[in-house]
Amino acid sequence: MIDKTERFEILAIGLDSFSIEAIKKSLKENGIVGRISFLHDIEDLDGFQKKTIDAVFYFSNKQPQKTCHDLRRLGLKFSRSAIILLSPKFDSQGAVEFIRSGLFDFLSLPLEQENLRQVINRLKLHEVMHTGDWSPERAVLHFFSRPESFLSVEDVAESLNHYLDLFFQIEKHVLYSSEFEISKDLKSIFDLNQHRQIRINRFLKDSSGLIFGLRFEKDRFHFLVKGGQNKFSYLVVRNKSMFAINEIISDYLSNVLRTSLSIIADSRKREHILNLSLTDEVTGLFNQRKLLEDLSYYISRYSIEKKGFSLLFIDIDYFKNVNDQYGHIVGSQLLVDMATVVKAQLRSNDLVYRYGGDEFIVLLPSSTVEDSKKIAIRISEAVKSAEFKIDSEIKYKLSLSIGIAEYPNDASSAKSIIEFADKMMYLSKKSGRGKVFHITEVVS
Repeated sequence: MIDKTERFEILAIGLDSFSIEAIKKSLKENGIVGRISFLHDIEDLDGFQKKTIDAVFYFSNKQPQKTCHDLRRLGLKFSRSAIILLSPKFDSQGAVEFIRSGLFDFLSLPLEQENLRQVINRLKLHEVMHTGDWSPERAVLHFFSRPESFLSVEDVAESLNHYLDLFFQIEKHVLYSSEFEISKDLKSIFDLNQHRQIRINRFLKDSSGLIFGLRFEKDRFHFLVKGGQNKFSYLVVRNKSMFAINEIISDYLSNVLRTSLSIIADSRKREHILNLSLTDEVTGLFNQRKLLEDLSYYISRYSIEKKGFSLLFIDIDYFKNVNDQYGHIVGSQLLVDMATVVKAQLRSNDLVYRYGGDEFIVLLPSSTVEDSKKIAIRISEAVKSAEFKIDSEIKYKLSLSIGIAEYPNDASSAKSIIEFADKMMYLSKKSGRGKVFHITEVVS
């Protein structure tokens, strides 16, 4: 239990003044002397120097994957702190991923005092309130007990570096950016026989290995560590702990690292297969299946955030003439080139899909009809001014007919908003092609 004479150190990141006052009130009601430090954003963490933090209250309204990354970052920075996430939306699937990423508890906004009181009571009993030295087993459990939360090799390498920092004092750290560079340097440092060189080369190419011991010297250890993305480190460290080196760099740690890397590899394979199923093979754009998934997501989000979106339904005028005159191979290349022009006119969060044939759909999150008209006109003018190559000598001009639909004003479901935008595109064609259309307004 927390003694009333002790200070309960809290870090609040991104919280509004109402949430901070609610936390202060709850601490006082629980008889806890609390001190709160504030950061405007998680990106300010690098400049934060205070080491002893009992709990982190972190506000996030980001996508679940980005929130998971932030939670892991907080867990590495404050290894003994309880992390509480505050968010205006609750996603059951996201909550599972958050817990796997080290989340202690979740609070919905606006804060309810009873829910906050329960979190504070849990914090009073949490292990984070107790002091104690790290053992290798405890440290492995802390940094690697949730291997499914790692999103990349870099994440695992970062956790490994934090783990090693608990027990070793770094005396030498050399960074390399290629296998050839590190192999060449190691030959000049160590007298490597052929067998040793083969083992090192095998480690550098092995996707399931992250750390490789080179030499033991009493309490000094020479080893290699991978950092992901062609990053390698040669380190010389001195053991500053009471544990033997073979207890710190144990078979248990090696097995946990291999498990974590194996899960990442399997996840990437599944992600690659999923991406193939959601991607158009000709243009590389998203396909109809991905469109329906994204529409479902933005429609469900509207019920929480009340932010609508718009669709642009795009059809290439007289595209059949291209296929008839030059063939489908040339036609496919023009689709690829046209998609490139369209994407160049979009904002970073806009999404574009090949709907079928010479039809494309653009999803514009948090956009009104007026916003969409500007983007649609920009796309139309860019395509009209572009010259598409048939071969080295022949160039071709294209134009687009574009229909606009806005959710929820024009339609209330994924199917109906696609149909509405398609109808607007058809009316654009009837008005003379090469134009943008929404309900009764034709924009040349």
